[in-house]
Amino acid sequence: MSGVYREYNPPSRLVNTQAFDMDCTGSEVISTLVVTEAAGKTHMTNTLLYPSREARDAVLASPMGQGMAYGYDMLDGYLVASTR
Repeated sequence: MSGVYREYNPPSRLVNTQAFDMDCTGSEVISTLVVTEAAGKTHMTNTLLYPSREARDAVLASPMGQGMAYGYDMLDGYLVASTR
């Protein structure tokens, strides 16, 4: 995996590129992470911009979504445990 940070504005915004050696699309993705606070809770939105619909659909057809969901579940568990 490789990438370049394009924007770094802690604690609210991070934009970077992502390229995976074993990516099923062979393309670079732009990831934008935005963190906001509302009603005492932290909200995170991660948007991935693919160079084409075909590249996006190839990733959606892969098991990547399950891996991302697992990672977010692990993060959620860690954050809940760390606030106790």
